[in-house]
Amino acid sequence: MAKSKAKAAAAEPKSKAEKGAESSAKGRAQAAAPKKGKEAWDTGEIGGIVSAVEQMLNEFMSAHVDDDSAMTGRERLRLFGAGVRNYGFIEKAWDIVRENPQFAPSQFDVAQFGADIESFDMFRQLYFLLEKFLQVVNEAMLTRSDALFREALRVYNNLREMSRGRVPGAEPLYRALLQFFRRRRTAEMVEGEEPTIKQLERDFNKLIHGHADGEIEVVSEKPRVSGGVRKVVDKVQTGRAVVKETAQAEIDK
Repeated sequence: MAKSKAKAAAAEPKSKAEKGAESSAKGRAQAAAPKKGKEAWDTGEIGGIVSAVEQMLNEFMSAHVDDDSAMTGRERLRLFGAGVRNYGFIEKAWDIVRENPQFAPSQFDVAQFGADIESFDMFRQLYFLLEKFLQVVNEAMLTRSDALFREALRVYNNLREMSRGRVPGAEPLYRALLQFFRRRRTAEMVEGEEPTIKQLERDFNKLIHGHADGEIEVVSEKPRVSGGVRKVVDKVQTGRAVVKETAQAEIDK
C-alpha cells in the first residue's frame, strides 16, 4: 500500500508554481554556467593573446626596425608610399626589367629587385591581415563598451531617482556621474583663461541672434602699422570678464 501511494504521488502532475520555480532555478543555473562559443573569451584568454602579440611585436621590431633611426612625421612624408598607383608602378618596372634585362640600368641586380618585391608582398599581406584583425577587435570592443555604458547608465538612472527621492547619500554620488554629461566651456575651465577665436565667434553669433546675454568688448591698444595689440573682453554667459590680447597691425590714425 505504501509503495502504491508513493507511485501515485509521483505520477501526479506538478502545479504551475512548482513548474515556475523549477524553470527559474534552471535559468539561474544556466546563467551561472560558463558560456560557450563567442562569449567564452575570458580575461585570461584575451591576456594570452595580448602577450603573444606583444612578443611578436618585439621580435618584429628587433628584426626589421632600427631603434636608432626612428623616423619623424616629416621624414615619413618624404618617403614614397606603396599605394595603388605606386605599387602598380613598381610591378610594371619589375615586369619590364625581368622580360627585358638588357634595358636594366648598369649594376642593377634584377634578381635582387624581384626578391625585394616578394619580401615586400609579405609585408603587405601582414599589414592587411593586421588591419583586418584590428577591425575585428575594434568591433568586439565596441559592442562590449556599449553594453558596459548601458549598465553604467542603469547605475546613473538609479542614483538620479534615489537623489530625487532624497535618499541619504545618493545626491553626491549622482553628481559625481552627472559631471560626465555636462559640457564645460573652454573659457570657464580655468579662471582667467584667454578665450580662443572659436569661442569668441561662437559667443558673437549667440549675441547677434539673441541666444545669449552679455557683451563682447574690443579695445584697440597701440594702433600702429606693426606690433599693434587688441584687447578683447568676453562677458558672454560667464559672469566674469575674460581678457585676450592679440597682436594685429593697424594704420595709425
